[in-house]
This record gives sequence, structure tokens and C-alpha cells, in this order.
Amino acid sequence: MPKKGKVNKLARMSDEERARYLQHRADVEEEARRRKRELVARFIKNKLDKEEVFARINTAKINQEWRYILRQIKCKQMASDIQGMIMSFNFLVERKNRLLNSLMEAIEDSDEQHRRAFQAHTENLSYFLNIGSKRLDKLQAEYDYQKNNFLENWDKGEIDITDSQDRAEFKLTLITYIQDTDFKEYKKEKENQRATEKNDAKLEVYNLKAIFPLFRITH
Repeated sequence: MPKKGKVNKLARMSDEERARYLQHRADVEEEARRRKRELVARFIKNKLDKEEVFARINTAKINQEWRYILRQIKCKQMASDIQGMIMSFNFLVERKNRLLNSLMEAIEDSDEQHRRAFQAHTENLSYFLNIGSKRLDKLQAEYDYQKNNFLENWDKGEIDITDSQDRAEFKLTLITYIQDTDFKEYKKEKENQRATEKNDAKLEVYNLKAIFPLFRITH
């Protein structure tokens, strides 16, 4: 129905009016298409903005979930590493405890052996000290006996020793006197002999001068 009315309306118009009317209709339709394009573009832009926002939100959620998953994996890995470290630590502690127990047993055994050796050494030392003490007592007794015996013999023989010493000193004095006397006589005899020889030499020189007066004799 409306199209028929428009056809009747266009039929009643003149060419100029029909041209203006058609131009106006074209402008209106063009404006409508432009607005439609703008609405579509705005809608698409809004849609894209919303999609971009949703994309960022989804990306953030994905990143958050991914980080959470990574944290879970990392936590499991760290838990596994910690468990392994705990097992290694417990193993090392147990090993150190066994070593310490072994060393403590060795120290106790060494200490027991040292106590036994020290006790045996002390007993041996006491034994030898006892023997040495008895020997010293015996030597002291023998020394005292010999000293007392020597003093008794010294008291008895002191007079004889004094007489013998006096006789020895007299004999030594007599021998010294005899030796001094013999030496003096020997010395006197030698001096007389040298004087005689000197006189004989002088006499011989004198005789030679008398016999040979022309020769100079140097003596």
C-alpha cells in the first residue's frame, strides 16, 4: 500500500519536484546508511573493546592459573627436594652417630687399656722401687759396717803410720843431703877441670908465640 501511494505522489509531481524529491530520498537513504555504518562501526568497536577487555581478563586469569599451576609444580618439586634432603640429612646423621659410637667405644677400650697398662706399670715400678730400697738398705748397712771397721783399724794403726811416716821423712832428708853433697863435689871438680884446661891452653899459646915470633896467632 505505501508504495502505491508513493507512486501516485510521484506521478502528480513535476519533473523538477520529482528530481528534488528523489535527491532528498537519496540523501536520506545515504544518511541512514551512514548512520547504520557508524552504528555498526561503533558496535564493532565496542565489541572489540569488550573483547579486548575480556581478552586481558582471560589472559590475566590464564596467567594466574598458569602461575598457580607452576607454583604447585614448584612446590611439589621443592617438597620432593626437601624430602630428599631430609633423607640425605638423616642418613648422614645416622652415619655420623655410628661413627661417633664407634669412636666412643674405641676411646673407652683405649682408656681401659691405658688404665690396665698404668696399673701394671705402677705395680712394676713399686716392685722395683721396693727391690732398690732393700738393696740400698743393704748397701747402707755394708757401708756402715766397713766404715766402722775402717775407723777401728785406723785408730789402731794410726801410731804405726805416724812412726813409719817420720822414718820415711828422715830417710828422704838424708838422701837429699847426700845428693846435694855429691852434686857440690861434682860441680867443684868440673870447675877445677875447666880451669886446668884453660891454663893449659894459655900456656900452649904462649909457647907457640915464643917459638914462632914472626907469625901473628889469633885465638
